[in-house]
Amino acid sequence: MANSRFHHPGRLVAMVVSLALQGCSFSYSSESSVKTSASPFTSSASISESSSSSSKSSQNKKARYEKSVAEYTTEFAKSGSSDSVAFYARVSQLAQEYGITGWDSDKGTYVAIGKGLAAAKLGQPQYEALRRLLANSDPTRMQYIDEGSR
Repeated sequence: MANSRFHHPGRLVAMVVSLALQGCSFSYSSESSVKTSASPFTSSASISESSSSSSKSSQNKKARYEKSVAEYTTEFAKSGSSDSVAFYARVSQLAQEYGITGWDSDKGTYVAIGKGLAAAKLGQPQYEALRRLLANSDPTRMQYIDEGSR
């Protein structure tokens, strides 16, 4: 009975053509699959580049924020004001403008304050008074301010 299938040459040709087409279809499908599996690597690279670009943008925002804090601190120190509430309201506003969160516990904020105090060229007593005031007498914050003023 097995031979009866192949007895008609037309059936044999049809089977060979069918198998050949399936083979081509499989081969094409296989190539398509390879291309598809390669594309996640391409998109991973794109995501990585985008992430890197985003990271650089964040660093740039942080640097601009710190520069703004330093400049504002210089103005504040030269004004002779001792209103720490107003000072920190403005620093908070700057942080918000630059998309900085956790600014009040960020070392960079206090280093920038130190840079601003140094740029104001205060005498030692004024520097010490503002340092203590703006650090809220916190020893770690005062250390960061000193680091920025060097």
